Amino acid sequence: MYNVVLEQFQHYYKSLRKEDLSLLHFREREFAFLQFDEQTMIRHMSFENEAEMKDYLTIRPPAHLYYSSAYYQNPQDSNMGRKGWIGADLIFDIDADHIPTECKKNHDTWKCLDCNEGGVGFPPEECPNCKKKRISTNTWVCDECLLVAKKEIFKLIDDYLIPDFGLSEGKIEICFSGHRGYHLHVIDDSYKILNNDGRREIADYVRGLGLKPDLHGFKVISKKDPLLMGPDIYNKGWRGRLAKSVYAHLNKCNSKELKKLYLQEKNEDEEEYRERVLQKISGSPTWWGGLSEAQIKKFYVIALEAIKDMACNIDERVTIDTKRLIRYPNSLHGKSGLRACRISYNDLERFDPLGDAIAFKNGSIKVYVKDVPKIRIGDTEIGPIKEKDRKEIEVPMALGIYMICKGAAKPV
Repeated sequence: MYNVVLEQFQHYYKSLRKEDLSLLHFREREFAFLQFDEQTMIRHMSFENEAEMKDYLTIRPPAHLYYSSAYYQNPQDSNMGRKGWIGADLIFDIDADHIPTECKKNHDTWKCLDCNEGGVGFPPEECPNCKKKRISTNTWVCDECLLVAKKEIFKLIDDYLIPDFGLSEGKIEICFSGHRGYHLHVIDDSYKILNNDGRREIADYVRGLGLKPDLHGFKVISKKDPLLMGPDIYNKGWRGRLAKSVYAHLNKCNSKELKKLYLQEKNEDEEEYRERVLQKISGSPTWWGGLSEAQIKKFYVIALEAIKDMACNIDERVTIDTKRLIRYPNSLHGKSGLRACRISYNDLERFDPLGDAIAFKNGSIKVYVKDVPKIRIGDTEIGPIKEKDRKEIEVPMALGIYMICKGAAKPV
């Protein structure tokens, strides 16, 4: 890596206070480092305190710094069986890179490593040309996809962790990863000792995996005169979510679409018809009558489609893992030069990841830009700059380091 990046990273770590590296159960954690231009991770490290950690970072500034979600009796032992696992935080990882968004057509590209077929946007699971699955990607982030990731965090907290799991904001720690998304840590003794299977159950629940409408209140109770019994929109958990989703679908249906689902009464105009149906569904008790058997099946389809929108887009592998290495708060991300920062729930709405996570706020740098989409760091926006239009420009230090770390520029 270029000396300017190493110098900036080193200067950043020198400027930190030991309090900036504070971590719950610090001495029970394993720490890991990945240095610039090295492929092998340095693992099984432990420190007596944050001051000792700061000294290490100042001498050998890493590209990436991690700590274990697990607590160990002997975190420094290289034998996992001898570490003495005590427990682990429950962690959720939401990455903009894994969420299909329209903006990816503007800044992401993919290429098949077998036949060189390529394209823009979210990568396919397999190459449309040769059907192989060796796909390489060149991904960036923008305000749009980072906003989608933030909305997923709010969904996870407001729709699941607080109402369904009974967690308080004080048991939840939110961190921007420093690159493409957010990490959410549940720090609670009730979850600390969960094994992989218990964590998998939680991951499946928030992802809506394996949900069947007929097990959540949707049921045909009359074969002779088909009648649907459905969940109440005031129900807790997935029952209430499915009921609300069907209600929302009917609320936005036009008259033609609505008639395909419900039986309109004679001389009833469109708005009266819609209002009657919605009142029945939202009433107490809820009434889902007035449907044919074919129409009932359509409701099942609507409910199943709703699961996709209401489920959380998490990386389940992170949640399931009881010994996960996760990015250290207030460390720098080697692929962006941005800070991995803690965010309170109250500050999350106004948090600007491409502004508030800037570590290098002073100075400028001349860089030779190779190929970048339209990007923004702080108050500066540049691009797109195509390969054929390569040029030398002077930009704020944060933007320059960002492009160098992404491999899209080099210092002059």
